[in-house]
Amino acid sequence: MNNLANLKICILYGGWSDERIISLESGKNVYECLLEAGLSVNLFDFHINDKELLRHFLKKNSINLVFNLMHGVGGEDGLVQSYLDDLDIKYVGSNSKSSQLSFDKILTKEIWKKNNLPTPDWIKLNKNSNYSSITERLNKPFIIKPSTSGSSVGIQIIKSEEDFNLYLNESNHLDNTMIEKIVEGSEYTAPIINDEVFPIIRIETKREFYDYDAKYIDDDTSFTFPVFSKDHLEEIKQTVFKAFKSVGCTNLGRVDFFIDTQNQIQLIEINTIPGMTSHSLVPMSAKQKNVSLLDLITSILLKE
Repeated sequence: MNNLANLKICILYGGWSDERIISLESGKNVYECLLEAGLSVNLFDFHINDKELLRHFLKKNSINLVFNLMHGVGGEDGLVQSYLDDLDIKYVGSNSKSSQLSFDKILTKEIWKKNNLPTPDWIKLNKNSNYSSITERLNKPFIIKPSTSGSSVGIQIIKSEEDFNLYLNESNHLDNTMIEKIVEGSEYTAPIINDEVFPIIRIETKREFYDYDAKYIDDDTSFTFPVFSKDHLEEIKQTVFKAFKSVGCTNLGRVDFFIDTQNQIQLIEINTIPGMTSHSLVPMSAKQKNVSLLDLITSILLKE
């Protein structure tokens, strides 16, 4: 804490993506925690993409360290990181390049494949995509998801050719979408803080998948801490850590994955700006190992 006492910290939150509401919650929660601890902290809603607006606020408040909690487009895709680099302001989390790579699910999966890391088979969607050829390769049903979005926004399970054609007719983002093989198994997430894999959380929902409503609205989504065998736990930790590092990510993040019916790990995606609300998964995992929210936040800030 003493090392943070002389810093002017800015919590960057809000933004203009479809994850704005969650970002506002995350930022407020972290801000109040640091304020209560007596640290010099400012809260800035970077609500429009205006680099000069950001520069003015940081300069006016003599900010020298930024905790970026803008989820989704603008905050998680490397843009804000590039602004902070240009303004020569230190920030926590992954740099601009690794943020850009990890935010794109297709680019991430390509890197994982080159590194022999397990991930469900996928196809990039385009206007010529054929239902028969897709199901021949990926089986049915299959899942369609935007390659650059978070919080499970825009994900659909396609169960029939009629569903698929309807999606093609209604979607305006065919060049930014991927089709992915559905994994039969259980869903998990592994927070990574300062090169340490925190307790792994198993996620269970009564919905078809862990979508936006299951994350932020439902009261019956279940989060538990499963007990793995020593060898299996070590395998999981090594796999998710390699997945995180292969894209160049650092400091904090979350790796989402499934364990299929053959007990094999199947990597899904990386989240470099995980939620920090009172009910978010990273604080939940930290609590499991007796790390308070304040200790979690300060350890991230001190590692930048």
